[in-house]
Amino acid sequence: MTAKAHDIDQTPADLTKQDKRLEGTEIVMFDPLHPNNSLLSVTKDFYSASSPSISFNAKKMVFSAQKFKGDLWQIYEMRLADLNYKQLSNTQSNCFEPAYLPDNRIVYSKEILLKNGDAEHALFVIDPENSSEERITFSPGSYLSAKVLHDGRLITINQQDFLNKGEPNLMVMRPDGTKEMRFYKNRKAEYSLVSAEQMLNGEIYLLESTKQHRAKLSSITYANPMGSRRNLSKNIHGDIISVDPLVNENVLICYKKLNEEQAGLYEFDPIEQLLVRTIYKNKNYTFSDAVSVISKTRPKKIPSEVKIEEETALLLCQNINFTDHLKNDTTGALEKAVSIEVLGLDTSMGVVDAETDGSVYLQVKADTPFRIQTLDENGSIVYGPSSWINLRPNERRACVGCHTGNEIVPENRQPLAVTKDPIQIPEVKTLLAKTE
Repeated sequence: MTAKAHDIDQTPADLTKQDKRLEGTEIVMFDPLHPNNSLLSVTKDFYSASSPSISFNAKKMVFSAQKFKGDLWQIYEMRLADLNYKQLSNTQSNCFEPAYLPDNRIVYSKEILLKNGDAEHALFVIDPENSSEERITFSPGSYLSAKVLHDGRLITINQQDFLNKGEPNLMVMRPDGTKEMRFYKNRKAEYSLVSAEQMLNGEIYLLESTKQHRAKLSSITYANPMGSRRNLSKNIHGDIISVDPLVNENVLICYKKLNEEQAGLYEFDPIEQLLVRTIYKNKNYTFSDAVSVISKTRPKKIPSEVKIEEETALLLCQNINFTDHLKNDTTGALEKAVSIEVLGLDTSMGVVDAETDGSVYLQVKADTPFRIQTLDENGSIVYGPSSWINLRPNERRACVGCHTGNEIVPENRQPLAVTKDPIQIPEVKTLLAKTE
């Protein structure tokens, strides 16, 4: 069993912020059947180490670390049998929260510095064999705590960057960054997502922080994420800081009781919603992350449709007037949109008229985030703008309508827009030089 232990207090509100609070942390290993034995530090060669993640065969571990004080955080991989390690990333930015992909590559969050001095986090994938690195997310905002679902897709906490930042969403995408969409968002404003991970039984456990910075554990189902949330921690008081599956369908949690300074390791029964036993507790340490060294079924390997040499991608909207807002309209007087405007980071990328059935077929520049808003016949906004959308090179994506959930099944028909060539965004304009 591997845990990250350190001698400073880290509250759940800090878990999505990788800063100086992590300095001096270490990763330790111990046998839970003999908890009185000493902790074995496996990162003595590092000034700081955090975010341990175990391979599916339980033979290796990836983690982020600072070799020396003041160093940038980089990604390392370690063999658990002999504790030999190697550095994977070698970048000019901090790298955090690595996790294994089904093909043994590693996904992680990397700090992106903006022109105004602020920082965001994008997801990158690295091959441990040759250290080749690929960026897979490009939308403004931050992508944190990426984990792999049993179906091979990634789930990640995403806070998109608008003029006013909204609450984090749980996003899902393929490991190449394609088919990104929202998977879950808590409709209650007092909860904010911290992390998410799928358990052995298929349920997805969420850590959510309240406005009072109290972290709670809840679960959602894979098949119905938006309509299945259950509170799993109503019977215990304090902060649940991390959660990881155990082989008996109970879970390993880092938990800090009320009025206690240090967080310890506990076994938690999510069915009875009770603490089963204390696994390890030490007044000299507080634990903020723990993972079980157990073999797990390798998720599915999803083939990639990305072709880096391609410069564009395709987007089909079946009906821009089909929207979630229709469900809440009781007057029947909704305005009809006749066109969409594609908004880039700094300017409009173009306005496109919809077909008579409301369909729109676009060819967009790949890895260039955009938002969409619908317009009426007078050019006034009907709905929007949407959240940020990004398409990878050669990606083909389709949606039912605008601002709709991912549970909606489209009508089985051929949209008029696909009977024509896609409209290129940004529009290509040929400038003719005028000669006298």
